[in-house]
Amino acid sequence: MSPHQCRIVIHYGEIALKGKNRSDFLRQQRNNIRQRLAYDDLNLPVQQAHGYFFIPVPPDSRDLIPGILAALREVMGVVWFGVTRFLPGDAVYADSGTPDYPGIEQHLTALAGEEYRAGAAFCVRVNRADKQFPSTSPQLERRFGAAVIEQTPWKHVNLDQPDRTFHIDIYPDGLYLYTDKQPGPLGLPVGVTGRVLALLSGGIDSPVAAYLVAKRGCSVDFIHFTANLIQQEQAEQYKVSRLARDLSRYTLRSTLYLVPYTHFEFAALGTQLDYELVIFRRFMARTAQVLAGRLGAQALVTGDNLAQVASQTLENMVSSTRAVEMPILRPLLTYDKTEIVNLAKTIGTYQLSIQPYKDCCSLISQHPRTKSKHATLSSIENAHLDDYQQLVEDTLTDAVSLVYEGGRRIA
Repeated sequence: MSPHQCRIVIHYGEIALKGKNRSDFLRQQRNNIRQRLAYDDLNLPVQQAHGYFFIPVPPDSRDLIPGILAALREVMGVVWFGVTRFLPGDAVYADSGTPDYPGIEQHLTALAGEEYRAGAAFCVRVNRADKQFPSTSPQLERRFGAAVIEQTPWKHVNLDQPDRTFHIDIYPDGLYLYTDKQPGPLGLPVGVTGRVLALLSGGIDSPVAAYLVAKRGCSVDFIHFTANLIQQEQAEQYKVSRLARDLSRYTLRSTLYLVPYTHFEFAALGTQLDYELVIFRRFMARTAQVLAGRLGAQALVTGDNLAQVASQTLENMVSSTRAVEMPILRPLLTYDKTEIVNLAKTIGTYQLSIQPYKDCCSLISQHPRTKSKHATLSSIENAHLDDYQQLVEDTLTDAVSLVYEGGRRIA
């Protein structure tokens, strides 16, 4: 039996639908995979083939496979991936140029023998990407399935719900054998659709919103409003800082800006601000807009969910949106809370998000108004908040920044 190579195959989906900029998306995807692996010191080459990427794994690097698979689960744009046995062209075809069916069957039955479970059922699925390969996919599935039955302990076939599926993908440069297709996060490669600044709280929703815009290819930075000035040496242990760190496993590289809202409190001291919570949310949006402009971000992102809480009624969202000129993206707008919680658990932010923490909005107002109008709020702001621009500048002057890459702080 001719030797095979171990390759981790990585498939993308939506990128294949792109037109003239497809090569740019593919380049970014390949770079992102390399970068994510490098964060975990998994420095194997990522190579591009027609319709997929692959990572050749030499025999002395097989111990890296679990780490590589874990990293690929967090790379946006990946549809599925798996550990495969690759047979190069000279192992697929005989000297006559016809397929070496006995040789292919030897590799398949060897794999089937290793995967055998008593009483289990199997099926064979063939993807004949190389249309020059003789026979149709169904014909090849029947042939190779018969070889498994004849040459291994496997005796039960189930085409609808098999316990084990043996995949055979045939390409012009060779043939892949594998059993396990692991799902990736889907979406687009981070960095291909622009930069955003996400307002990150200590709750469940905003980390999920940040994840979703990263999934659509955005580079993401974060801003969080703190109840007091935080020293640089304390900032890393802050709950929101740990959320930003964990999210950087998906966003690749992100900066978190911790800004105090004490300047807003001082400005409002001694006044009875009606609609206080909505006015505060407008202040956060305006402050974030200024920072976003300096970062080159094109939009803000929030975890708002329509009518989930009083400050997130449609009227209050409209009032917050009209306070700024920059678009505010709300990926969770129509999600059910259960959907958000399930996604938070999937991406690994849920347990940290539910730890005790006082969100700034809950500290500002205990009984927020549910309906507001932009004109009314503007009138209140003009009457009680002097020199709004300076208020924003003073807030940003006291910002502390932390930079994360791949789940680690680097600056």
